[in-house]
Amino acid sequence: MQVTPEPDPSATSRRTAADRFLAMRHGLWTRLPGRLSHIIPPDLIGYAILNLFCFLVDMSVLTLFFRVFHAPYPVSTTVGYGTALVLSYLLNRWLNFHSRAPVGPQTVRYAFVVLINYFVLLQGVGTGLELLGVQFQLARLIAAVCEGIWTYIGMRWIVFRGDTRPAHSSAPVAEPDPVRVRS
Repeated sequence: MQVTPEPDPSATSRRTAADRFLAMRHGLWTRLPGRLSHIIPPDLIGYAILNLFCFLVDMSVLTLFFRVFHAPYPVSTTVGYGTALVLSYLLNRWLNFHSRAPVGPQTVRYAFVVLINYFVLLQGVGTGLELLGVQFQLARLIAAVCEGIWTYIGMRWIVFRGDTRPAHSSAPVAEPDPVRVRS
């Protein structure tokens, strides 16, 4: 009978939040059914987790401003969106894409992604649906799905394009090869 040694608690304590996030992201990615791991890259899993959290922050702020402070819908969505987009950029840069590139050029590229998101998707789709009578939170949810797709594409191929380097950590997590064949 083979006995598995207990994990060293001190080794776990040396792991950073980014290491733990990578491990969780990798664990979820390896559990994708069938051949989905050939289609879905690991950073999409991380993006989905982080941006779901940011979307909940966005919706909370939107609801607070629209229902409690009675701010107009475009103002409420702008405040919620602004809060969430800053949080999304910081979390994705740190935890998901592990960028070590200068922030300045990335911020300019992110501003491009955000401007399209804001004017075309958030205000165009979201406000348009709300003006057509769609319940404001449902309108925001529909706009968010469109935003999520565009933002992932923007972050992966515009904002963090080639800017990522392996994070130097005390407990590295091997990043899977998305085109590997599972046994």
